[in-house]
Amino acid sequence: MRPTIALLLLLAAPLARADDTAAISTAVQGDIARHVHDLGSRNGWVSLDALDYLSYFGRAAVPALVDGLASPSSNARVLACVALARIPDARSIPALVSALDDKAGLELNVLSDDGETLHPVYDPPEHSVKQQAQIALQTITGKRYPKKEDWEAWWAKEGTGFLVPAPRVREWPKLPSQARWLKGVKICLDPGHGGDRGKQGFKRGLTYLSEADLNLRVARYLRDLLVKAGATIVMTREGDQDVDLKERCRIAGRNEVDFFLSVHHNWSPVFDRVETTTWYHLTPDHQPASLDLARAVQEEVAKVTVEDSEESARAAGLRSDGLMYEKAGFGVLRDLPPEIPGALCEVTYYSSFSMERKLRDLEFNRTEAWALFLGLVRYMAAGIPRAELVSSKDDLVLQVKDGLEEHGEWSKPWKVFSEHTLVKLDGKVVSHDYDPTTGKIRVAGSQVASGEHQLEVVLVNLNGNHSWPKRIRFSR
Repeated sequence: MRPTIALLLLLAAPLARADDTAAISTAVQGDIARHVHDLGSRNGWVSLDALDYLSYFGRAAVPALVDGLASPSSNARVLACVALARIPDARSIPALVSALDDKAGLELNVLSDDGETLHPVYDPPEHSVKQQAQIALQTITGKRYPKKEDWEAWWAKEGTGFLVPAPRVREWPKLPSQARWLKGVKICLDPGHGGDRGKQGFKRGLTYLSEADLNLRVARYLRDLLVKAGATIVMTREGDQDVDLKERCRIAGRNEVDFFLSVHHNWSPVFDRVETTTWYHLTPDHQPASLDLARAVQEEVAKVTVEDSEESARAAGLRSDGLMYEKAGFGVLRDLPPEIPGALCEVTYYSSFSMERKLRDLEFNRTEAWALFLGLVRYMAAGIPRAELVSSKDDLVLQVKDGLEEHGEWSKPWKVFSEHTLVKLDGKVVSHDYDPTTGKIRVAGSQVASGEHQLEVVLVNLNGNHSWPKRIRFSR
């Protein structure tokens, strides 16, 4: 005897988040409503994918799911019951009790072998709303009553004082110790695309997986990890919004983030392409810190997408966006403020059918996010060198920091490459003296006129990380 879909769906359920009772934005509310609407699709790839992902929102999704029990779509009603079983919440109990009269069944279609004919997967009313509501009530309450009136009597008597068990929390693996260097760092995450669900077939794979949805899903998981590590995260979009490329860059600038990472998935006419590609803007000299960021992300993410070592070596994957747009590069990198390093990661290819089926699996999405997270850990753990202005009275004196002494490393003499130290005054390279024994940079005062000025110091530490292109502002 085959297991019922109810059992399979409950066993496959991802666990609810612990922080899901907090206030949520209008964009996230809209995204929840969109996924609840998708429960009504007769395309099982779409409806069951929405079902699995709704648990990510935890109890914040309960009001929309309760509304889903009143949907004209029997699919939405059946699957809303299944989703509510995964998110224990007393608010859903009265609606689930009312649904015990609903005998409508799940209606999913598949294509015939020739791709011409649709036919149902199940014989209606197999897997009815009534059946799934009963299972949801038993799962949430731990009680078993055979009839609707029994549930109503129990709820009338004990509902006020009934305590729903706390939702199970899906834990990430233990964070690596080096993740502590992300604490206090401000990062802008950019889930690529969005606002294109109305375009039939637009940026979708063979199972109709939307790249925009996938990008947002992985970026959310990555955000959760970074917040857990103590970073501050700015998202360029929280739902299925079409955010202009320039506006994405302005969001990063307004929030004065330390760096920017755009999360994408790729497409190719070659069906077996799966490798990772991470892009930096134009040339390595344009902004070396962006190349450092891209390299760290690329080397970690490629480990989960490219299994064949020969392919991994051939693919390399670290590329200039000038290869795509020779003089301009990608808009989302081109228009970033000059003080913000940025990179764009195409994690893998949704155009590969075998990979797309992986990409529908929430566990693989979490694996993608974990790899991106490890890339950012790797980047920050290598240290970010910087220079601090000590004096501007006569000569300009700056103190070098190699980004490693904060990590508790024995860093004197300072671990930066003396010959690669560069000082720019108001955008122009000026001569300077660097003393590696004291870590001091000196710029002769004769090179500095009266007025307002900007300094930029380019440093490279022994791990190959460049300083962030921050401007030091001062007046004389």
